[in-house]
Amino acid sequence: MSIVFKVLLPFALAHLLSYLYRTVNAVVYPELASDLGLAPNSIGLLTSAYFLMFALAQLPVGVALDRYGPRKVQIPMLIVASLGALLFAYANSIISLVIARGLIGLGVAACLMSAIKGSSLWFSSDKLPLITATLLSVGGIGAMISTTPMHIAMEHIGWRDAFLVLGGVTLFVSLMIFLVVPEHSSHKKVSATSISSMTSEVKLLFSLWSFWRLALYSLVAHAAYMSIQGLWMGPWLTDVAKLDPANVAYILLLGTVAMFAGSLIFGWITDRLIKFSIAPILVCGTGICIFVFFQLLMIVDIGINPVIVAVGFSFFGTSTTMNYAIVAQSVDSRLTGRVSTSFNLIVFLLAFVLQWGFGEVINLWKGIDGVYPTIAYQYAIGVVILLQIPGLLLWFSFKPWKSK
Repeated sequence: MSIVFKVLLPFALAHLLSYLYRTVNAVVYPELASDLGLAPNSIGLLTSAYFLMFALAQLPVGVALDRYGPRKVQIPMLIVASLGALLFAYANSIISLVIARGLIGLGVAACLMSAIKGSSLWFSSDKLPLITATLLSVGGIGAMISTTPMHIAMEHIGWRDAFLVLGGVTLFVSLMIFLVVPEHSSHKKVSATSISSMTSEVKLLFSLWSFWRLALYSLVAHAAYMSIQGLWMGPWLTDVAKLDPANVAYILLLGTVAMFAGSLIFGWITDRLIKFSIAPILVCGTGICIFVFFQLLMIVDIGINPVIVAVGFSFFGTSTTMNYAIVAQSVDSRLTGRVSTSFNLIVFLLAFVLQWGFGEVINLWKGIDGVYPTIAYQYAIGVVILLQIPGLLLWFSFKPWKSK
C-alpha cells in the first residue's frame, strides 16, 4: 500500500494536471476568442500546439524514461510546464499563446508515460491494465476540474489568474515527486546502455509490424477523442446545441464524470475478463465501435438530448485509451517507456492534425457573432469519422471475439 502512495499517487497527480491542461481550452475558448479576437482556426492552432510539442517530446522522453527512470524525467519537465502556464497567463498575442501552450505540452509530455513506466517497475505486469485505467480515471478528475470549477474560477479571478494558479500547483507536484517518490533500484545508477543503442531499438520498434498491428486500429479514434473532448465539444454544445456558457461547462463536467467512470469500468471489465481468456483488445475495440456511434449522433438531427451525446462520447471514448496497456504488455518491462512513448508520439501527432484541421473545416463557413452553422460541425465530425473506419476494419480482421 505504501508503494501506491509513494509511487502511483504522485505520478497520478501529474497526469491529472496534464489532462486539466489538455481540456481546459474547451471552457476558456469563449474568453480567449472574445479578449483576443481569435477565429476557430486560430483557437484550433493554439490549442493543438499542446499536442504537437507533446508528440515531438515522446521519443526522447521514452529513451530518457528507460535510461534515467520516471522520477528524474518527470521533475524538470513539470517545471517547464509551470513556466508555460505563467507565460500563457501574460500572453497577449496568438504567437505568445502558441509558444506558451507548446511549453505546457512539452512539460507534461512525460506524465502518463512516467506513471506507466513507474507502474511497470513497481507492480506486476498483469496489473497494468487496471493500473492504467486507474491513472486515466485520475486524468478524468483533471478534466472535471477544467469544466465547471474552471468556469467558476474564471468568473471570480479571470482566465489569466487561473493559469497563474495552475502554474503554482504544477510546481508543487514537481516538488512532491522530488520529496516522496523513491528511486527504483534499476535506476539508482544510470543505465549502462548507450543512448544510441536505445535509440536504435526505437527505430527497430517502428519497423515491426507487430507494433503497428496493435497500434493502428485505435490510433485515429484515440486522437479524435482527445481533439474533440479537449476543445471542440464545447463549441459544438454552444453553436449546435445552442447552450449558454454555464450549461456548456456543466455538461462538460458531466462528460468528464463519465470519462472518470469509463476509465475505471473499462479497466475493471478488462481485468475481470482476462480471467476468462477474453483478450483486452476485444473490450477496447467494442468500446471504439460504440464511441464512433456517438460521434454519428453529433451530426444527425434526431432530437437527442446533448447531455446524452456528450456523456456517451466521453464514456465510450475512454475505451480508446486501453490500448496503452495492450501495447505496453506486448514488450519486456525494460522497453515499456519507449514502446509507450512511440505509441503516444503517433497518437498526439494525429490529435494535433485533427484538432487544428477541425477548426480549419469550421472556418470554411462564415460565423455570425462568433457562432458557426451546424453544417460546419457536421462536415468536420464527418471527416473525423471517415478517418476512423480503416482502424475499425483492421480490428474486425483480427476477429478478437475468437479465443486464442
